[in-house]
Amino acid sequence: MTTTPWGEAGALRERKLSPGPGSQPEAKARNQRMRLMGAAMAAFSTKGYEATRVADVLEIAGVSRQTFYRHFANKQEAYLATLHTGMKLAGKAMLDGYEETTGSWDSRLETMMRALFDLVIAQPAGFRMALVEVHAAGPDALDLLELMSDGVERAVMEVLRDAPGQQSGLPRTAVRGILNGVRGMIATRVREGREHELPELVPGLLTWALSYGTPHELLYQLEPPSTPSSRQRISPGARGRILHAMADLVAEHGYNDLKIADVAERAAVSLTTFYDNFAGKEDAFLGTLAEAQQRLLEVTLPAYLSIDDWPRAIAAASRAFTGFLSTDPTAAKIGGIHVWATGGPALDLRRKGLAAFATLLDEGFARYPDTPLVAAEAIASSIDALLFDQIRRAGPERIYEVAPVGIFLALAPFIGSDAAVAIANEKQTPRQMDAAAL
Repeated sequence: MTTTPWGEAGALRERKLSPGPGSQPEAKARNQRMRLMGAAMAAFSTKGYEATRVADVLEIAGVSRQTFYRHFANKQEAYLATLHTGMKLAGKAMLDGYEETTGSWDSRLETMMRALFDLVIAQPAGFRMALVEVHAAGPDALDLLELMSDGVERAVMEVLRDAPGQQSGLPRTAVRGILNGVRGMIATRVREGREHELPELVPGLLTWALSYGTPHELLYQLEPPSTPSSRQRISPGARGRILHAMADLVAEHGYNDLKIADVAERAAVSLTTFYDNFAGKEDAFLGTLAEAQQRLLEVTLPAYLSIDDWPRAIAAASRAFTGFLSTDPTAAKIGGIHVWATGGPALDLRRKGLAAFATLLDEGFARYPDTPLVAAEAIASSIDALLFDQIRRAGPERIYEVAPVGIFLALAPFIGSDAAVAIANEKQTPRQMDAAAL
């Protein structure tokens, strides 16, 4: 049984208003829309955005196709309306929890986080629809989610104005990174059915979030990288050409509409040769993603190992990481954008790849044992979202620009905000970043 803000999905049909002379058209329309949004949330969260048909929504809601199209122009409009309404309800629950609680500002912030996590546990379908299926629903859905996230950022900024000391002036870029880290952790657990774990993470997440203070200096702008792309290291044989073709076509057109015949044609191989190397489209994409992750690791790990000082090693790895992606925009797009619409196996592979990079933080936990262990996942999640936003807003060729912010997010929980900014600014031009950055 799928729970929605409008009731259990299986009971939505029963909530239809009884016909009769006392039935008002406005009430009837509200009732229909409510049932349609509940049905849409149930369908999108269980079947996925791509697989959901309008007929699936009609079956759950108990309405006619004609009624559906009186309220929504198409499937996507139903998704967007349901996302907007559902996220407004979630935001209200968070803010109500904060405003109705007395005590210190940080205890009220904890109340807000617990209210959010309680809502995730009670309504996982809504959060799966909003945080997992949103990538398959297209750029309009992502824009709407980001617009609503901006409202949460503003609310948290208001909360922080009540904070004493270093948190009171925390820049919005840092606040966005922290919130995106939490959002990513919610998305992972909802996708994997582990949302029940969230409440136990609250103490560590709060300690991590409050470890970011307002630095006394701004970050400098990083110069464009000069490292060339390493794509030429892929095997030039049929398998390598297929991997190239898959990467290029996904970067150009996305994953869902891609046909194996198009990949074979671009790679100049027969369908027989394609199937000699890969079981199908998903298998080929997994190979492309694994190959890109391996090349990224081959660039990042030597940069990390080349420096004995751990914080500066993290900074070097961050610059190498973003530099590689900036010079190989195809790899950046498939691993940073299009992978989200591909389904479970690719996302599982991607998460394992990110976990490998997160192990670079292990020495930090050994040196600074007071840092909560959950910070490793939170930092990785916040930097991941930072890269995603940069690719969408500025393009993969400019990923290098976020390296300083990434260094700050990675190091501040361990060594403090001022020391993190100082290291991030080393080997950079003395030009401060624009107002959107720290």
